[in-house]
Amino acid sequence: MSKEELIDMMQKFKDAYNKKDLEKTLSFFAEDAVFINPNGEFKGKEKIRNYFKWVFEINSDQKIIESGVKIIAEEDKAVYEHILEGIVEGMKYQILALCIYESKGDKFQHVRSTYDRL
Repeated sequence: MSKEELIDMMQKFKDAYNKKDLEKTLSFFAEDAVFINPNGEFKGKEKIRNYFKWVFEINSDQKIIESGVKIIAEEDKAVYEHILEGIVEGMKYQILALCIYESKGDKFQHVRSTYDRL
């Protein structure tokens, strides 16, 4: 995958996430993908599905907003600086996040995300 294709895939992932389109969001992950963030480690597409379903239910208005350096890609890896914005229990939040994506073919294989928890 070229650098441009990886950046395009990540932007399409962001768009699907912001629309809360669970199936489209999951379509970017390999069957044996691993997604790690402050909430835990999710191995395999089914566990990733359960995680995103939970996130979309409890943070229905959360969205990803590009920030800082945005996406920097090289070969099959990319770093994405962005803000998670939403409302929890009536409180508006903006959280700076940094994610590292590793792709295999045309799918995300490993995603590691770090951010402050509310």
